[in-house]
Amino acid sequence: MFRTRPYLAVAATIGALSLAAAACGSSSSPTSANPPATASATSGPAADTVTAIADLSGQGTTVDLDAHTLAALTALGVSPAPYGSAHLDGTAITFPITSGYAEIHSDRNFRPGYVVGSIEHDGSGLTLTKGSTVVTAADFVVDPGNSVLYATVNGKPGVPLASLDGTALQISEPNGSVHLDGTVVKLTAAAATALDQAFSTTAIPAGLPLGVAHIVATGPATTYTDHTTEISRLSGTSTSVVLDPATLSALTSLGVAPAPVGSATLNGSTVTFPITGGFAAIHSDKSAKPGYVDGVVLHQGSGLSFTKGSTVVTATDFVVDPGTSILYATVGSQARVPLFFLDGSNLAVSSVGGAVHLDGTVVKLTPQAATALDQAFATTALTPYATVGVAHIVAAG
Repeated sequence: MFRTRPYLAVAATIGALSLAAAACGSSSSPTSANPPATASATSGPAADTVTAIADLSGQGTTVDLDAHTLAALTALGVSPAPYGSAHLDGTAITFPITSGYAEIHSDRNFRPGYVVGSIEHDGSGLTLTKGSTVVTAADFVVDPGNSVLYATVNGKPGVPLASLDGTALQISEPNGSVHLDGTVVKLTAAAATALDQAFSTTAIPAGLPLGVAHIVATGPATTYTDHTTEISRLSGTSTSVVLDPATLSALTSLGVAPAPVGSATLNGSTVTFPITGGFAAIHSDKSAKPGYVDGVVLHQGSGLSFTKGSTVVTATDFVVDPGTSILYATVGSQARVPLFFLDGSNLAVSSVGGAVHLDGTVVKLTPQAATALDQAFATTALTPYATVGVAHIVAAG
């Protein structure tokens, strides 16, 4: 998708060890394991060597819930429980890693942290219940560079739920995976205030230790030394797709109606999905693989539905992987479905008002998505690589 222009790329592909440090010990916050910064905050020096995992494929983040915090919640009548694909084993709750990008810099002065990236846990989370009041925190996004865990709370994405203290972080690499143990997960002030209000109490303080995290991560690793510029956390704004008239006509003839879901909006034939987070970097080396623009661009809480009669297929929580030119989605209850191929052959890039604009990427149906939709709607008319539309991305951070 973004291989033809130098914008919106993450600095290479982090390796096993790189993700290890990405376990939240790499921020510039007072509780991080990083030394004081003396280098540039936006790009690595020429001597910096980066190991990267450009496409995280698993496994999970487990939090051993703090015994004192559990006792305090019980005293308040608040019961925690796993949500979605999360599972509880005793007092340890595990959230599967569904996607992400991570990297570790040899330059420990790199900022915001020498371990940076974005680690996603779509489709899982935690509920807190007291009587008829239920607070659901799901779709966790770990930002290791800034040492923050974001969540979708009762449908609102991008909520800074917890700070991540990696002071006691330990890293190991058994059996081809990376283990990051010892990060302390603490409730942010904003989250503590919101929970106090929800449960009509003042007993939930900022900095409350939720537990100790153990991250097990896997994915193909590469190393690079070229100069890069990074956006450690994307803050907006949106990805818009002008739907292809021929494809819309074909869907109409099949009786299939597309429609926006969640915070997505439809204006004429243009559907827009807000950017809610992610990580991006630009390589100076245009031959960098899998792409010289790398990272993840998140669109949580929005998507598309396809309806024919009583059959509805819903694709939400889009994750753009610019390095491999694939858009993944949660389809029904299945996370990380390769929904669209992103053809950036005609991509045009500009910078307007502090944001990067990427125009001209052609969005095409993947073979997997075409087959699934044909099966769902009992047709053979939807073909692999059929053009869905043309994308316009405006990204800031």
